Formats: sequence, structure tokens, C-alpha cells
Amino acid sequence: MQTLIKFGNFTPISPKSYGVQRSDLDSEDSGRSETGVMFRNRIRAGVYKIQVTWRVNRSQLSAIANAISPDSFSATFFDPTTASTKTCTMYAGDRSATMVLNSDTAAETLWDLSVNFIEY
Repeated sequence: MQTLIKFGNFTPISPKSYGVQRSDLDSEDSGRSETGVMFRNRIRAGVYKIQVTWRVNRSQLSAIANAISPDSFSATFFDPTTASTKTCTMYAGDRSATMVLNSDTAAETLWDLSVNFIEY
């Protein structure tokens, strides 16, 4: 199975879902006139945002959380918009963990861990 994303030397398990978004950043001078005509001052194009969800047990959740805890980190990921692998500096945005299977032991409980990774 193809590795979709890794952080430095850490490769997590294959994700349950994976999406890549590229956005442009506009200056504060961008907007619309009173007649609705757009005026735009793009200051950066193609900023990556990656949405990932993993179905994980407790130890896998902990390993991923530790790998993405620094303020910034190197991420290598598959970009489906260019069909190539990219490496860039990213940070972890919003993170959520939802229990999907409660088990008699904490180690066997399953979680859906969802994280947004945003390019610096």
C-alpha cells in the first residue's frame, strides 16, 4: 500500500480518509468594489492543507500525536493534484479524536483521529 503521508522519519498507519487542498493567500487590500468587481492582490499561491483521519488504537493515537506535537515539522505527502510526492514544513491545525469502538481494555478501544495539516 502506498504511503500517503509521513512526518520526518515517522510513518503512521494508512489513513481512513485523506484529502489535499491548495489555496491562495490574498493581501488585505483584496476585495470587491461597491459594484461587485473583484480586485485581487495574491501574495502566495498553492498553500497546502491536508485533511487526514486515521482509525487507531490507543498506542497508534499516541504515536501520531507525539509526531505532530512540535510547532512545525517536515511532512512528505502524496499530492493528488499533481500526482507527485511533496515535502514541506507544516503545522497541525485542528485535531479531534472520536471514540468509535469502546472495548473492555483501553488499549483495544478504537478512535477516529482527524487532523488538518497546514503549510507554513
